[in-house]
Amino acid sequence: MQTRFWSRSRFIAKPACGTPVNNMSEGFNSTILDARSKPIITMMEEIQIYLMKRCASNRKKVNTFEGTICPQSKKRMEEDAKKTKYWLPR
Repeated sequence: MQTRFWSRSRFIAKPACGTPVNNMSEGFNSTILDARSKPIITMMEEIQIYLMKRCASNRKKVNTFEGTICPQSKKRMEEDAKKTKYWLPR
């Protein structure tokens, strides 16, 4: 059955491909590349150490952060503001 009109009821809100998930897994796999060639216990210990160091590093960054907007978001917002400062609403 072919629909005659486009309507929101015919579309799903979920993405049709898993690109964000795939990118995260590819990034993680490239990070643990050296550990993957080792025996399972050693590999798991190295992954655990990596994750603990990463959590500690992120915790340190968050504890020293002052402000209400994250630095990357703030930078992007400022760049967008520069691009749009001469725009006029219509």
